[in-house]
Amino acid sequence: MKKLFLLSVLLILSATAINAQTTSPRSFIIRLVEADSSSVSDTTGLSFTANLHGRTRTHTHFNFGIFSGDGNVYSKVQLGNFGIEWVSGDTLIFQARRATPLAVTEPAELVIPEGAGPVWWGAPKKYGQDFPGSPLRLCPVLLTVKATTETAQPVLKDGIKTELLTGQTLIAETESDISGEFSLAPPPTGWRWEPARYFITLRDFEFSDSAYADADGITQPGWARTLEFRLVPEE
Repeated sequence: MKKLFLLSVLLILSATAINAQTTSPRSFIIRLVEADSSSVSDTTGLSFTANLHGRTRTHTHFNFGIFSGDGNVYSKVQLGNFGIEWVSGDTLIFQARRATPLAVTEPAELVIPEGAGPVWWGAPKKYGQDFPGSPLRLCPVLLTVKATTETAQPVLKDGIKTELLTGQTLIAETESDISGEFSLAPPPTGWRWEPARYFITLRDFEFSDSAYADADGITQPGWARTLEFRLVPEE
C-alpha cells in the first residue's frame, strides 16, 4: 500500500510538472507536524506562503497545494512556477499556518538540494531512503496578560469583557482572539493603567522553543506575547 501511494504521488507530480511551467520544474514537498512532532490529522484550514528570490506564492497557485497521504500532511511547492530561474543551493523561504486551532510554523529557510527529483523535506524514512531536513511544526499562539495588582483583573478586547483574567494565558483558537485592542477593566478612582491599552496583531508575537509547558510539564514551542499593565496614581 505504501509503495502504491508513493508511486501514485510521483505519477501526479510528473504529470502536473509539464503544465504551466515557466522555469525548471521541481516539486518541493514539505511535511507539517504538530508542535509535539506528532502527525497532523487533516488538512482543514491549512495554508502557506513560499518565497523564492523575492517571488511569493501560496497554496492557491497552480501546482502548489496541501495534501495528505500515508498518515501525514504535506505542502507542495512547484519551484518551476515562481517565474524565475533557480539552482541547487538556492533558499526557499516557507511558512505555514492553520486557521483553527490557530497554529503557525516558524519561518523556515530551506536549501534546495542537488538533484532533479521531488524533494521530500522532513518526510519519514521510507524504503531505506533518508530525506533532507526536519518536518515543520505548527505551533500555537499564546497571549499572557499581567497587571501589578494582587487581585486578578478582567481583560477587555475591543472594549468588550472577555473570560481572560490577568495572570492567565490564552491559547488562541483563531487569529481574531489575539488581534485588536486589549485593555483592563476601569481602575479604582484616582488610579490609571499604564499603558491604557495595547494594539496587537499576530505579527507582534515572537517564536520560542519553550513558549509553554504541556500537561506532562514538557516545554513546547509556540508564539508568545505578554502584555503588562501597571496601576499608577493619577497626577
